[in-house]
Amino acid sequence: MKISMKPESVRERVALAFNLVPRPLGESMLGPLLAKTLIAACALGVFDALGDSDKTIEEVAAYCGSDVTATGKLLRALYASGYLKWRNGLYGLTRISERWLVSQSPRSIHSAVLHRVLDLRFMDFEQYIRTGEHGDFHRELSQEDWDCYQLGQASQSLLLAGEVARRAPIPAGASDMLDLGGGAGHFSFALCERYPKLRSRVLDLVNPLPPDCTAAGFREVHGRVKFEVADVRSAQFGEECADAILVANVIHHFDERTNLTLFGRIADALRPGGILIVLDLTRPDYIGASRQVEALFDLYFGAASGAQLWSLAEIRRWQEVNGMLPLRAKSLRILPDCKIQAARKSVPL
Repeated sequence: MKISMKPESVRERVALAFNLVPRPLGESMLGPLLAKTLIAACALGVFDALGDSDKTIEEVAAYCGSDVTATGKLLRALYASGYLKWRNGLYGLTRISERWLVSQSPRSIHSAVLHRVLDLRFMDFEQYIRTGEHGDFHRELSQEDWDCYQLGQASQSLLLAGEVARRAPIPAGASDMLDLGGGAGHFSFALCERYPKLRSRVLDLVNPLPPDCTAAGFREVHGRVKFEVADVRSAQFGEECADAILVANVIHHFDERTNLTLFGRIADALRPGGILIVLDLTRPDYIGASRQVEALFDLYFGAASGAQLWSLAEIRRWQEVNGMLPLRAKSLRILPDCKIQAARKSVPL
């Protein structure tokens, strides 16, 4: 998957093919403009305003409590970008916005789009590249920021939770799981729904927001998912207390020494035959295999927290050093750059 300029006519297609269009100018100009347009539309409730019926500019502005003239400019920009339809003076939802951007849609990423406000704050790439100085993402968030962060992370994890639950190699008969940095616990909910005997402890830096009681399987499993406030970089998990340990979208915030130490404490916490499941974006082992999505995120995580994406080879090495046997990696279908790299703790002979 790659983000780039998309021609809207044969002439534009030819111009792009023959390098006659200043593509860097277009992508650096239009990318931020489109991002801010979508963020504003979600923040103001534009897509929710159109959720029940097509509306005029004035009706949308009344719903959102916004200025009519400015709202008209926003709606036209969304129409031109393919996120709204327009006919006879009425704006409505396209299939894309109806599925993904209405806040009550089952697959909504409304909160994930709002999360990008935090990302933009940490994209001081020039300072990072000149000096090597980086932010400390999780320590620089206010309570309001944390609420936005948790909702955004939950929105993203819900997209992946079903596939992760189906494809994670949970041991037969597993009863206890640790979910490290698990946020609102959606991966734990999905796994506990799939495995009726499984219980999960979710450890994260702050108390989660109240879980969505309408989420799939919540009513059946909520009593088997418990939350604890803890920093996984230093928390003691216990000895041989878990059959499975999930580390999802965490290691890209940590340096190699921290991850190596974390995997050591994870190995101590796993019962013999237990499984460590690492889920994260990964980078390739050599530059020639680089892909746009993972490479851009690798730069972002460097600026935001001083860490990076790690390769499958590095993750496997940390597992092996700590007495675990790496299993074959799996790519997520919805996000191929995101991998499941599991490993099994050895069983004493």
